[in-house]
Amino acid sequence: MSDERISLILALHNHQPEGNLPEVFERTFKTAYEPFVRELENFPGIRVTMHYSGILLRWFKENRPEFLARLRRLVEQGRVEMMGGAFFEPILVMIPDEDKTGQIRMQSSFLAEHFGVEARGAWLPERVWEPHLARPLHEAGITYTVLDDAHFKHVGFSEEDTLYYYITEEGGSPLSVFPISEKLRYLIPFADPRETIDYLRGLTTPGGGRVVVLADDGEKFGSWPGTAHHVYAGGWLKRFFSLLWQNRDWLEVTGFEAFMRSHPPKGRVYLPAGSYREMLEWSGGFWRNFFVRYPESNHIHKKMLHVREKLLRLPEGPLKAEAREYLWAGQCNCAYWHGVFGGLYLNFLRSALYSRLIAAEVLVDSARHQNGAWVEMEQKDFDYDGREEVLVNGPDLGLVFAPALGGALLELDYKPRRFNLNDVLTRRPEPYHCNIFELAEGRCATDEVKTIHHIARVKEAGLEHLLIYDRYRRASLLDHFFAVSTTLDDFSKDPAGAEAGDFPGNAYQLEEAAVNGTARLTMSRTGQVRAGGNVFPLALAKSARYIPGEGTLVFDYRLVNEGEKDLDIYFGVEFNISLLAGEAADRYFSFPDRNPDDARLASRGEEKNVVEFALVDQWQGLESRFLLNRPAELWRLPVETVSQSEDGFERVYQGSCVLPRWRLKLKPRHPREITVIQRVTGLRKEGH
Repeated sequence: MSDERISLILALHNHQPEGNLPEVFERTFKTAYEPFVRELENFPGIRVTMHYSGILLRWFKENRPEFLARLRRLVEQGRVEMMGGAFFEPILVMIPDEDKTGQIRMQSSFLAEHFGVEARGAWLPERVWEPHLARPLHEAGITYTVLDDAHFKHVGFSEEDTLYYYITEEGGSPLSVFPISEKLRYLIPFADPRETIDYLRGLTTPGGGRVVVLADDGEKFGSWPGTAHHVYAGGWLKRFFSLLWQNRDWLEVTGFEAFMRSHPPKGRVYLPAGSYREMLEWSGGFWRNFFVRYPESNHIHKKMLHVREKLLRLPEGPLKAEAREYLWAGQCNCAYWHGVFGGLYLNFLRSALYSRLIAAEVLVDSARHQNGAWVEMEQKDFDYDGREEVLVNGPDLGLVFAPALGGALLELDYKPRRFNLNDVLTRRPEPYHCNIFELAEGRCATDEVKTIHHIARVKEAGLEHLLIYDRYRRASLLDHFFAVSTTLDDFSKDPAGAEAGDFPGNAYQLEEAAVNGTARLTMSRTGQVRAGGNVFPLALAKSARYIPGEGTLVFDYRLVNEGEKDLDIYFGVEFNISLLAGEAADRYFSFPDRNPDDARLASRGEEKNVVEFALVDQWQGLESRFLLNRPAELWRLPVETVSQSEDGFERVYQGSCVLPRWRLKLKPRHPREITVIQRVTGLRKEGH
């Protein structure tokens, strides 16, 4: 018998985002998580390493406790090695070291309690690595992790060099690192199982010593499109396990800890920052670039850091521990970035992060303020762009104003529902958008089972018509000027092109920021407005007043034509409101004096002589009502993006743009004043 041998480690990473839809948890359990374990139970000689995020483990505990019991039996039989990690699956490099170690210890405690094991390995979410991670991982009791073989090849390692594991360190804190085979990631489970066996046989050496690692998403075994039938009904996994067992004389299926006990590391390695190949493409080579590409992602991240800073001021105790767990839940990675999955583009995932962060902030504020009508204001560079924002905080609302971005209102938290009404994603070009035109012409579509990185299909016709891009960030309190002839259709097709002024996105001067029972700030800008072939200088000042405890914001405008001729123009104020579901019957526009034919939040329309309207969300139990001091013409239209998901290209409702506008005939140096009141209140939730 030949002594040519090799070791194989199979590691599955299983995770669902914080705030994902309940039906997704249930469906993925039925199509991927449970069937894989059921098949594994039929092969006593096969060992697998399993990583489940804390979010998923907690769901099992609450909804499928019998599944946890089955996993524990496999662990006790030595057939499953449980890998640890950070409980709420954050990208570790984006959170402070204390949170890294805290989340890892939280996950390790869960594994110790429910499986009776001490986790020595850690899954790195999205395999995002920076060299300093070795220290907090080591300090949290972790001895090994896994990284893609691309990391190693970037520093000159050959294919053969990636068939061993190595040791790295940071400041004397050691960590073992196993390379993940990209070859196996694409073979399993898409190619015939025999191809994997043949590939592994070609890597054997006398006496063994080499190890090949597959560490990849468990969802690819049943949850990815087409894989449920392919992997289970079609028998792929059964054939694969059977072949592994039949070739056990030369192919040892083992675990990380067992392999490390019998094999020393090959040597030292120091790896640069990186991730798997596709992630590097999506991020532009460095994961933190997502904070540059997507200001909305950066805003959530800096909201997290802001709340964390407030939390640190609290003394240790049950309240701080509860707030800390909400904070950590708000660090879940999925809505901070975008690649082949919806991620950042999915409004309910972003909303879940805001919900957890607002919950943490409410707990912190409850310990700091005993007066029910308190209000506070802070000026700071909230988003770390070198320019100060103004933060206003009270018992019912949390606000972030950006004078440097058109005096915009970037965040409007309604605390009783833990909801940010201004969480609307800006429409921007994505590299894959060019493929939508090819699909519209009938090219690229296929029913072949393949990795999600190669899926190309559209989920509905006509998506190419939605590829409209914004030149300013979708926020609220954005000031517009339009020529008299400009229509809603002009604005919807090209918001910036329809603009006659230079106010959206440009810097305003902060004139006043004060608290005296209420919070008030005033911002101003002297800009230019084009009309009738002329350019008019125009001075605009707007103040925002927050009345704590009433959910009320009062926006007062003062406009002065500083030119020498009369100016005939439309002035409008844009608000972008997200209530998550544009098509749902329980979320709609409300007008006290009319019933439009279509009141869905995803509807588009133009209403005349409006002095009051509301966006209503009966499901969440809140409404945002607007009161105007003079009748306006109201434009309303959905903000919809086109993004890539594991199922193909899809339309995603991001929010509703509402824009009251007034025709003004401004005489030189004769001020005109307009007031808009926005009142956010709670409603009784449907079904509650």
